[in-house]
Amino acid sequence: MRLLYTFVFYIMSIRVKILAILLSLNSLLLNGQDVQFSQYYNTPLFSNPAFAGTGDNTRLGMHYRTQWTNIAKPYTTYAVWGDHAIESARSGIGLWIMRDAQGQTRTHSTEVNVSYSYLVPLESGWVFRPGLQAGFAVRDANYSSALFGDQIDNNGTTGAPSSDPILNASPSKLYPDIGAGGLVYNENFWFGLGINHLNTPNQSVTNTKGFDLPMRFNIQTGYKIMLNGGGGYRNYRPQGGKEISLTPTLNFKAQGANTQLDIGLYYTYDPIMIGLWYRGIPVLYNNGLPNNEALIPMIGYRHKGWSFTYSYDYTLSSLTNKQSAGSHEISLIYEFKVPYRKTAGIKRSIPCPNFQRTYQ
Repeated sequence: MRLLYTFVFYIMSIRVKILAILLSLNSLLLNGQDVQFSQYYNTPLFSNPAFAGTGDNTRLGMHYRTQWTNIAKPYTTYAVWGDHAIESARSGIGLWIMRDAQGQTRTHSTEVNVSYSYLVPLESGWVFRPGLQAGFAVRDANYSSALFGDQIDNNGTTGAPSSDPILNASPSKLYPDIGAGGLVYNENFWFGLGINHLNTPNQSVTNTKGFDLPMRFNIQTGYKIMLNGGGGYRNYRPQGGKEISLTPTLNFKAQGANTQLDIGLYYTYDPIMIGLWYRGIPVLYNNGLPNNEALIPMIGYRHKGWSFTYSYDYTLSSLTNKQSAGSHEISLIYEFKVPYRKTAGIKRSIPCPNFQRTYQ
């Protein structure tokens, strides 16, 4: 009987070791997929470099997301970003820095990107804004939280540190990243297309072929409807600066074999903003599963240049909200009060949802 127990624990130790290695390979080598943000309107440079410099003022933002908080190691993402308009050159510049942690071995990704956009006035109040993005990313892994075969004996886990040689390895990969995009907008409507990872970088830490990061396509569109008088958003400022509006929006993403659609609207009664979005495309399937992911309520508040936003992803997929406990997302944005000048009678800001504060 003791021989049988020994054999069973030996097999278990091998399976655990193989599982740990497979999890690591899955996160380090396999074709990747980018982080998703429910508050895509508060992470503009992540979606499209053409958004650089489109706020009413110079902006700085911080973002945090924790996904599926009920699993052992939730996916967590931190980001800081900023952008500024160079009015004399009809240009916008932006900086995006993101740190993402995922998986049992806590695979980390760090991205640093610089964005540039240029304002091109068109006829009848329309504006075209192309943008470029360039930077780099680093992927690395920490195996200290993994369970290895030499940490299991006849009585279960030993609690002792592992002597597996993989713990002495420091797998990492540095690679360049390039993106581009464009925006077309007028006083109330906007449409944008962003393409990330144009160079489809290889993410494999061993440079194994076939582990390229697919290009990500983002389409953003929406229409702002002013509810307290006035026509065009950019030319209208109600008395006291209070905005009351309704804005339906859409954000579509495609990367590799995966597609995703966020559709919903938000209501603004300055200084409060509330919204509701649905993520999914029920008629399509991703990896054989229905494309039905989440329902996302949101609330935001802005005051004297500061804006705070919270959203919650209620899981609708087969994972279920009880199993996942959903996802939480928080953003904090500050806009500096800077002198504002019109360039050739054109305002640089667009009417999309970005919780920006307009100084009066």
